Amino acid sequence: MDNSAVSAMDLYRHTRGMSLVDRFTVLTNTGDECIREVELWFLLKRKTTPVCYVWFEPSPKMSIDEGIMKTIYVNKIVKAGCTVKILMADLFAVCYKSGSYNLDQVRTIGSYNIEMWRAAGMDLERVQPVWLSDELNHHPSDYWPLALDISTKSTVDQMARCRVDLESFGPEILSGAELFYPCLQIAVILVQKVVSCAIITI
Repeated sequence: MDNSAVSAMDLYRHTRGMSLVDRFTVLTNTGDECIREVELWFLLKRKTTPVCYVWFEPSPKMSIDEGIMKTIYVNKIVKAGCTVKILMADLFAVCYKSGSYNLDQVRTIGSYNIEMWRAAGMDLERVQPVWLSDELNHHPSDYWPLALDISTKSTVDQMARCRVDLESFGPEILSGAELFYPCLQIAVILVQKVVSCAIITI
């Protein structure tokens, strides 16, 4: 039996004691918000192991929220029967850290972050870190037209509101890179072309 089959059986045994209601409750109580709860409900009914994407920008100063709390939340998502992929936004960290680090340095920092999660107790056997620079390099012809298409369907105010941490500065002060950032994030998720996924922001 190959490793994927063993992992699937382990995951089934891990979640078979949880009802659909329990799994739904865990997931809706994990993220900052659930935009369409009915879609999540039908996703869980349709798929026993949906894919959940968790966004993370590598940082040399991992906060308690990004370390301990993310570990707790990711383990809850795994327990609810989901396959978790942590999108390690290495390229974005390079672009939005004012040139403090190059890509190799950011990836080294990201590797340290993963080990910090391991030390905190994250169930990394059921979690797959995905390096965004690799993903984008594999699909540039799909990614960039999609990002530009998203930007044409979004207003400056809408993009500014997506940057919650910077919203108080207003769209007239944010840099063009910061305004374009939400379009890049959305495109990263959509270019994965997964059928069953939930985007968890924690």
